[in-house]
Amino acid sequence: MTIIDRVEMNVPARREYARLIRLAVAGIASRMDFTVDSLEDLKMAIDEAYVIALDDPVQEVFNVAFIIHPDRLEILVPGLGSAESLEDELLQKFGFSILNSVMDKVEWTRVDEGSRNLLMVKHVV
Repeated sequence: MTIIDRVEMNVPARREYARLIRLAVAGIASRMDFTVDSLEDLKMAIDEAYVIALDDPVQEVFNVAFIIHPDRLEILVPGLGSAESLEDELLQKFGFSILNSVMDKVEWTRVDEGSRNLLMVKHVV
């Protein structure tokens, strides 16, 4: 049986906590033997997810779960709000294109009318 660890964090959705989230993903990634380039990709991805949460005026808490598998890291960000304007939507699409370029897999699923979950996966090479 493969051991899978799950680390969850809930931080206020305010800019001053961005560094804490980056440190968490860096610590987990270094424990998993990701390369330096992959570590930078992971930090960029978590930054983009955090920015999406910060841009949502009703988002008070940023929730994230790091699911640690032997061969990959999954990052789940539940409960992100939907874009309220065309400008917000375009910014989210730009952020999503960044996520797609640095992660191996990105899934954006609608939970209900006003909420979506973001799942990002990076494989250990």
